[in-house]
Amino acid sequence: MISQNQRVLVFSAHAADFCSRAGGTIMKFVEAGGTVHVHDLTYGERCESTALWAREQKPTIEEVKEIRAGEIERASAIIGTTADCFDWGDSPLVIGAERELHLLECIRAFKPDVILSHWKDDIMHPDHAETTRAVIFASSYCGSGGIETASEPCRRPTLYMYETTSGTAPVSRFLPDTFVDITDVFDRKRDALKELAAQPVLVGSYEVIGRYRAMEAGTTAGMGGCKYAEAFVKFGTSGGSA
Repeated sequence: MISQNQRVLVFSAHAADFCSRAGGTIMKFVEAGGTVHVHDLTYGERCESTALWAREQKPTIEEVKEIRAGEIERASAIIGTTADCFDWGDSPLVIGAERELHLLECIRAFKPDVILSHWKDDIMHPDHAETTRAVIFASSYCGSGGIETASEPCRRPTLYMYETTSGTAPVSRFLPDTFVDITDVFDRKRDALKELAAQPVLVGSYEVIGRYRAMEAGTTAGMGGCKYAEAFVKFGTSGGSA
């Protein structure tokens, strides 16, 4: 999964998804000389800003977006990636034909070797499934000359789909076939998650998930000594250890 000097594009439905599910892997790509950019489709202003909505004096939507924009900036700086947000609105996140073409253009403009996105059947969080439905469209047709965008067609990148909503992997049938050992960067991932303070459960949840995926990696992928791991499904083919 990870080799030298790759170009990696990450699609994240909400502000924190890229960091909680793939933050360690992003750091490993960067350490290998890769260039990584994150597209957040929304700020997660409605469904994933629980600490902000729990305040006695409720913020406005625009105030929540501003806070979450700062969180994205600080977290992405810690893990070594650039990031932006389309501000497409969450819960529901709706991606029609025009937005699908925008994603296609993003892929053509960046020309990634690898794309990271949500598990395609993350049914417990429809925004996640909607994101990858559109990413599959865009990555499938990025080489089609008959579809015109500002950038020229490019070859289809490899898509890896990351962790589901915490605790829902069995329901969503998320069965990883690729693991990345993030033991040596997990402290930095924890620091980045702390910056995403609108979702205070992230640090505890992803410590547990990271340890569990490491156990899986040790028993199913021969990755002995791994203490924290992130898990993926490689779209369309079987995978392995990173």
